[in-house]
This record gives sequence, C-alpha cells and structure tokens, in this order.
Amino acid sequence: MHLPRLALLTILGLSALATIGCNTATPAARGPVSKVFVRDVAASSLHATDILANAVHDAGVHALSAQGFTVVATEGEADAVLRSSWQTQKSTDNRSDIPKVSLSLSLFDKSNRRLFDGNSGPAVAANFWNESRATAEVTTILKGLPAPAKK
Repeated sequence: MHLPRLALLTILGLSALATIGCNTATPAARGPVSKVFVRDVAASSLHATDILANAVHDAGVHALSAQGFTVVATEGEADAVLRSSWQTQKSTDNRSDIPKVSLSLSLFDKSNRRLFDGNSGPAVAANFWNESRATAEVTTILKGLPAPAKK
C-alpha cells in the first residue's frame, strides 16, 4: 500500500527537479529600469536569421513600449540594454544542411549585470523562422519582464 504512494512521490519529486531548468525567463530586479536601449541583433553565421534582424529589433521596441518602458535612442540614456542573439546548433536528423536555431533575449543594467534572460525554447530548423514568428517570439519572451520602474 505504501509502495505505490512512495513511487508516486518519487516520480513527482523527480519531475519537479527535471523541470526546474526549463524556465525560459529568469527576471531579477536589481534596480529601477524604465528606459531601455534595444541593441541590434548580434550577427550570426546564418543568412536565414540575419535577414530577421530588423523584425527582432522592431518587435523588441514595440513590446517594451507596450509594457510601459521608454525605449531610448542611445545606450547612454538607458537604465538597461536589451541584447538579442541567435543560438545555433547542428541538426541531429538527416537534414544536416539545415541547422536548428533559437532566439535569446537578455536585459543588462548599466553595470552589465543580467536582469532578465529569456529564449524562444527548443531550437527549430532555421527555415521555420520568418518575420511573423520572430515578432511573436520576441513579444512572448518579453512578457516575462518585470514591470518598469515608476517614472
């Protein structure tokens, strides 16, 4: 009678431990942030992702503005900087010519401490990314940001 209960508790405990690392956003409020500078996307080795740089940048600007942040034109005016990059990995299936990618967004304060980190989740084939998907992923990732500081 106790063995099934123990097995269930063990499975639940292991599941909880396994999913701890699956959180894609880790906000850490370290100071008031209301003004954010959005950097251009870090260049990658893939043309398929580089052509989405404007969509990622613009989506970041729109998402931050919609959440009440002030997006500024220079890093000097900003409380924090939003950086974005593509994470690339070789495909593990038979399509080795098409790498898999995911999008990573991070917010750093003036002293270069990471305040927020989020990503689009598991990597998918680069040919599945387009402007609509990039915009949707940026918007979803940035919804995990804490509210901006009062102005």
